[in-house]
Amino acid sequence: MKTEMQIQQENVLELIRLIAENPELRILPMVDSEIVADEGYCSWVGCFGEAQVDEVFSKGERLYIRSDDEEGLIEEVYDNLDGPITDEEAEETAKEIVSGYEWEKVILVRIACP
Repeated sequence: MKTEMQIQQENVLELIRLIAENPELRILPMVDSEIVADEGYCSWVGCFGEAQVDEVFSKGERLYIRSDDEEGLIEEVYDNLDGPITDEEAEETAKEIVSGYEWEKVILVRIACP
């Protein structure tokens, strides 16, 4: 079984590899809500989780991660389509609309509870 330190070292090495392969991409730390659930302190401890290249889209206050949220966004658009179209046409239209969002390719770094 791997120790916390071994897992962190692997995660950091993967992050370094992704940065070297994608130097043009913004690095976006995603902090687990469990880490900052309390407002009583100025700083919180987290650990480096997994890093991956993905795409994000901001819609108001919410940030969507393509690999996690694309299907849900398509369903949301599909549910709100009006007009005399078939289910297949509605699904294709919803996919096209979501694909047209201003997705930004980034390096996501999960910051998790230690």
